Amino acid sequence: MRHPMRLGRLLPLVLLLGPPLSGCLSEREKTVRRLLETRECEGCDLTDASLEGADLEGARLKGATLMKAKLARARLRNADLTDAGLEGADARQADLRGARLDHTRLAGTQFQGANLEGVDLREVVTAESANFEGANLRGINLEESGLYGPDGPYRRSKKRYLYDVPAGGALLMRADLTGANLRYAVLALCNLEGAILRGADLRDANLESANLEGVDLTDARLSGATWTDYSKCAKGSVGQCTPIRPR
Repeated sequence: MRHPMRLGRLLPLVLLLGPPLSGCLSEREKTVRRLLETRECEGCDLTDASLEGADLEGARLKGATLMKAKLARARLRNADLTDAGLEGADARQADLRGARLDHTRLAGTQFQGANLEGVDLREVVTAESANFEGANLRGINLEESGLYGPDGPYRRSKKRYLYDVPAGGALLMRADLTGANLRYAVLALCNLEGAILRGADLRDANLESANLEGVDLTDARLSGATWTDYSKCAKGSVGQCTPIRPR
């Protein structure tokens, strides 16, 4: 039988400690908790934050720092990521449909298998080394823009179809770009191996030295596009590039 005086001494200590770990959260953890509760975190620092599978639909993250944040499978539909920094973030299989990405920094961001259907990517900045392999990019808007880094269009290594990611190239292998608006887009030296470009608007796009092996171009509009061999596609080219014959 325990001594009653010992129990009396332990009780105040238990009450003083309170719930386990309460008040022991770091500032980053408090910020994450606040974001999950309110879905508002404009301009906040979420570097390295663990948000895998988080429900952040409609979250206001304008100007937030999400560098190397763990966002795999996160629900970010209609989220405002204007001016946010996602450099090195892991957003694999995340749902970003309807998200605002104006002036968003995507250097080295992992979007493998992510859903960006219909997203406007025209104002995205510093997207070098972003990985869109197998991503849903149906209906995206990239008109008069491109996926290239601050030093210009993508560059690839000397070996055929092996792309040097650190040099500044996004990867688009097996991405679904059905119906995408790519008119005047710069996709030079881009790796699009196995990508789906059914019905995409590629008029006047730049595809110089791009890897189009196994690409589905069914009904894709190619009038005026600069092809992989630097030739121009004739007016009315659909589904395949018909080179303009020299006069």
